[in-house]
Amino acid sequence: MDDLDQLLNTLITEVRQQPPNSIKWRLSMHRLLLKIQQLPGLAKSSHPDYRVALNRTLEYISLNLVKFDLNSPSVSESFLKWINSYLGWRIRDLYSPDKNAPLSLDAPIASDFGEITLLDKLPNFTLSGLDGLIEISQRETTQRIGLELKLYIEQDPEGKLKNSYPSSSVQCNCQFLSQRLGLIEPPDKVADIAGELSIPYTTVNSHWKRKCKPILQKIAEDLGYKQEQSL
Repeated sequence: MDDLDQLLNTLITEVRQQPPNSIKWRLSMHRLLLKIQQLPGLAKSSHPDYRVALNRTLEYISLNLVKFDLNSPSVSESFLKWINSYLGWRIRDLYSPDKNAPLSLDAPIASDFGEITLLDKLPNFTLSGLDGLIEISQRETTQRIGLELKLYIEQDPEGKLKNSYPSSSVQCNCQFLSQRLGLIEPPDKVADIAGELSIPYTTVNSHWKRKCKPILQKIAEDLGYKQEQSL
């Protein structure tokens, strides 16, 4: 098994080991979806709406990963073939006049439990507690941005969040506040955080609103959030 086979095997296994739709599952799935987009040989298209086809494919994978057979001589080859077989049809849909309309998440589909919608089947990747930061019209884009923003907050790869803090408390940084006020449900109270850190309520509240929210807004925009909306 080569390096790519081993990596994909690990990523897929990690997803399957987590309770569906849990935070760990979402983060594991996100890492897998990011890797998929970097796979050599992934089907491409110059169509301006290629990202729509790719997003639909990524969501298909998130809903149907259990169907992929890991018992293959080459996990990477069989996984890429499985992905491209679906992605190829989604790309073809882009060039069909009858299928150019955005995917309707409210359209009824058949299931073992009767008639449901695609929206009923999608995992909820939306962050809570960030004042509707990623409540945008396309749910597939919302979910991708929400998950990527959640992962960014947890990892803070550039140190933007951790390095923003009031002079009176290094611990009261934007990563810490984002985790306490944005990544848990229900979010902690600002007053409780202030008491825990032994600093004034106004210090925590002001830093969150004046520094942290604008940073999160910019990060979300860099991830693809485009709607004019303040935090």
